[in-house]
Amino acid sequence: MKNFSEKHSLVSFIIVLIILGIGISYFYLKNIGRQEKTSITIAVSKTPLSAPFYVAKAINAFDNTCAKIEYEQVIGGHAAFEKVMNGKVDFGTSSDSVIAFQSLAKHKPSFVTHAMFVQSDNDVKLITRASDNIESTRDLKGRRIGVTKGTSSEYILSTLLAIEGLTIEDVDLLHYKPEQLLQGFSNGEVDAILPWEPFAFQTRQLLNNKIKIHDTKSLSTLSFNLLSQTANNQLVEKAQCVIQGLRVAIDYIVSNPEESKKIVVDELQVDPAFIEWVWSDYIFKLSLNHSLILNIKSQAIWAMEAQIGEFSSVYNSALFVDSRALSKVEPGSVNLSL
Repeated sequence: MKNFSEKHSLVSFIIVLIILGIGISYFYLKNIGRQEKTSITIAVSKTPLSAPFYVAKAINAFDNTCAKIEYEQVIGGHAAFEKVMNGKVDFGTSSDSVIAFQSLAKHKPSFVTHAMFVQSDNDVKLITRASDNIESTRDLKGRRIGVTKGTSSEYILSTLLAIEGLTIEDVDLLHYKPEQLLQGFSNGEVDAILPWEPFAFQTRQLLNNKIKIHDTKSLSTLSFNLLSQTANNQLVEKAQCVIQGLRVAIDYIVSNPEESKKIVVDELQVDPAFIEWVWSDYIFKLSLNHSLILNIKSQAIWAMEAQIGEFSSVYNSALFVDSRALSKVEPGSVNLSL
């Protein structure tokens, strides 16, 4: 009996130790997890193109990553870029056009993109009056055209003209702020405009059958990117945390498009019809590929030749791409080879 009692006590003692060990380990791991959460700030451009970030916040996509995320909403990719370069945030969301133009600084800029998370091949649209019977880009010769100087609006126009053997010199170019293009068109100051969204949608809503929206789909691809200053190892680790959450959000968008659209409508407080209008043009996907480098390069060369600013040289566009973080999260999404 004595041996049985001693064995029973020993077994009980061991069980207690195991339970205590499990409890301590759970407490330790739980708190270690909390300690490893990295605080990250992101300047998020207020546009449907930032949809993966809005969805990530709505579905708590960052909860199981190493990141504790805080957003700063800004108007436009340029504003997000400036916050990044001023050191006010860790990351920003911005277009490849911003990368191209900012890459032309006199001194080599110190910023990179870690990933594209959405692309659209129909963001900038050519709009004319239905009554003017402008059927093709060639019919724009000698016409007054409104663009936003030094942006994808002017870049797309120059591309359209080049296809028909024309140049900017063959048209009368007028420059407007993006939100003023519709007013200039409505007032009869110009015969055509090249707005981006949501201004193209607003033009259609206001003028409806009085306008013609020309097919420019697939002419140029706009991408939205996760940008930071040139990344040290710590920033790469932070980028990896962000990309992990974006992957969860993008998977949700692909599987739940209607719920995702509602999240974006609620976040931006926009007309649901607008989100329906642009959504089919969006490709939500994490990637870094050679086409991004070529797109940045072509826009940079165009800006140089068009003398958009006092630029001295075109740097190697590959210098502004850092694939380390995306390669760790989703290596199959990186293809930077020629």
